[in-house]
Amino acid sequence: MEVFLRRAGAGAPIKPDVEYEWLEAQTPECLKWAKKESQLTADRFDSLPRSKMIAQEMQALVSSASRTPSFWVWGRHLFRLRQDNTNERGILERCERINDVSPTEDDWKLVIDIDELGRKENRIFEFHSHMECCLFGPDADRLLLMLSDGGSDLVELREIDARTGNMIDGGFHTSLGRITVTWMDIDHLLISHTIYGGPKTVGDWPAASYIWQRGSDLKNAKAVFTAEPTDAIFGVCSLGPTDSGRAIANRVVDFSTYIYYIVSLDGSVEELPGLPTGSSMVLPRPTTSKYVFISLAKENVICDRKVPAGSIIAYDVTSKKPSEERLSIVYEPEEEEVNLHLWINGLRASNSRIHFAMSKRGVEKRMVFENKNGAWQLVRSVPTSTGSRVTIVAADCYSDDTIICESGLLCPSTYWLEDGEGKQTLLHAEKPAFDASEFLLRQLTTNSEDGTEIDYLVLSPRVPKHEKGKAPVLMTGYGAFGISVPTSYLNSMLGGVSLVPWLNSGGSLVIPFIRGGGERGEAWHQAARQEKRQKSYDDFIAVAETIVKDGFTTPKHLGVYGSSSGGLLSAIMCIQRPKLFGAVVSDVPVTDMLRYTLMGMGGAWIYEQGDPKDPEMAKVLRAYSPFHNIQDGVNYPPCLVTISTNDDRVGPGHGRKFAAKMKDAGASNCYFFEDDSGGHSVSDSFKNTKLLVRRLVFFIETLQ
Repeated sequence: MEVFLRRAGAGAPIKPDVEYEWLEAQTPECLKWAKKESQLTADRFDSLPRSKMIAQEMQALVSSASRTPSFWVWGRHLFRLRQDNTNERGILERCERINDVSPTEDDWKLVIDIDELGRKENRIFEFHSHMECCLFGPDADRLLLMLSDGGSDLVELREIDARTGNMIDGGFHTSLGRITVTWMDIDHLLISHTIYGGPKTVGDWPAASYIWQRGSDLKNAKAVFTAEPTDAIFGVCSLGPTDSGRAIANRVVDFSTYIYYIVSLDGSVEELPGLPTGSSMVLPRPTTSKYVFISLAKENVICDRKVPAGSIIAYDVTSKKPSEERLSIVYEPEEEEVNLHLWINGLRASNSRIHFAMSKRGVEKRMVFENKNGAWQLVRSVPTSTGSRVTIVAADCYSDDTIICESGLLCPSTYWLEDGEGKQTLLHAEKPAFDASEFLLRQLTTNSEDGTEIDYLVLSPRVPKHEKGKAPVLMTGYGAFGISVPTSYLNSMLGGVSLVPWLNSGGSLVIPFIRGGGERGEAWHQAARQEKRQKSYDDFIAVAETIVKDGFTTPKHLGVYGSSSGGLLSAIMCIQRPKLFGAVVSDVPVTDMLRYTLMGMGGAWIYEQGDPKDPEMAKVLRAYSPFHNIQDGVNYPPCLVTISTNDDRVGPGHGRKFAAKMKDAGASNCYFFEDDSGGHSVSDSFKNTKLLVRRLVFFIETLQ
């Protein structure tokens, strides 16, 4: 019987853990080590016979598969960021809206070519703008262009003419830094930054906000509000239209406690009194000029009655009534009803309405509510197509128009513009990248170690290409921050277009909906937070054991991969259950749970993971920390660790230390690759095809 390493306790360290800390720094010595190890990995996989064949297949996919654009609707205009194999960073375009008529390619006019701008300046730019805060006025003639430094979270701000793409002479411009910003009027911005120093939050975000006047030096901008240094994150955003002279400053005390302030052009700051602080993370912040919307993270008393977690609440920022009378209930979910995409694109506000989708037992509906005569009333309820999920990707703060996307594992994405009356205008229909009729999608259930039922999806060939019980299977998951695993078509978290060669070769995909995620609402998230984190990993293990027990596959043919918190999950699977998996890919992972707060923006995650400075919590963290539980002499499965030098969200030290210690423990089949750019999204199947080819070759060589 396999030994459960997390329960066996840690053995003698390969060498003292402190001796790996030099791999956290961006020193020449560290980068030299990373380059050497990366070259060994590239040489190992690029030279394999099937590598060339898979590379050709991937290149053909990248050339032909339509990468779904990003869309925004703003006043009288539409915007899109279009990316393909020749424009990896994207071309930002705009077109004037014509009622009920789908725009043709000729209607889209160039605003700015991000790749071309990078070539001119010998930089690697990534488009990073939050358009809801960065476009100005109903004519959308100004844009605060936010350019990421090669995928890093650090951005450079430039003001451009959104009609021509030209830089505004004497316009707003900053150097690189962590920045959140929004317009207040044409001559004033509300900006949070630390470009010239200044206070930071525990999550390494700027803690101070400033009103920056056109023509003045940012150094001299007026400081208007400073968050607490113990806050996880602090940022600013628009309050409905961007030309209102008001904006929002938002303290993220932790990932369940949010405090909002209205900042006015005269520098006055008003906290929103009586707004429940216990709410769920929602991006972008849903606001109109009159309301701030939140989704409750726990049961609360609103309007003199108890309402459950997941309820959507509105707060009237224009009212002069007592704070408790400013609150109103938009929607109370039914039992087992959840917003699967709440964290991003699941709750959007237009000019006077709130838009969201709720799912219950696999059946989903999209709803629109509007306040009429002092009460929130349902305007529209639309069922989602079978096999798909729906997201509200954009909403217009100057009208009640929205952009909607429907997509599923076997259903290519479709985007349309929907006006206030519900009329739909097609914007984009993704072309299929594989024959969906050859595959079967099932949702099954198993029991975790403590008896909790865990749902999981199985995407497999309708006609198996391998012997019974020897199906090559990849599993992936996330299980943290209340984020649901996306099940949209070729989603980047699932591997993007790199999934196609895997599926076409006869491989299957399994997605467990483990605790810590948002698949069953906030309670599902809370069930695996801090001292209960191991439950998330037990859930994943239970699904893996089930598909092996049922004869679907064997450990030799079972692989696991994940990114970020999913990279932590896959590293834990490697260490805790080395005989259950045949191969592991850990992408941009967290691996050192005792030092995670000291790398990247890890200090912001204490609410989720727990504080390693707390002796009792440190014991919990160390018990599952993959870096600390590597042991000498264990036959670990082949493992590939992939990171980026400029990942300043998690920090590259985690992946380096994990790979180095694995090798020191005798794991000769542990491979490491570090790209010098790409940031936290380094494993992008369009932008980094070579890296995804190596991942595919690694899995196919190992599992098939």
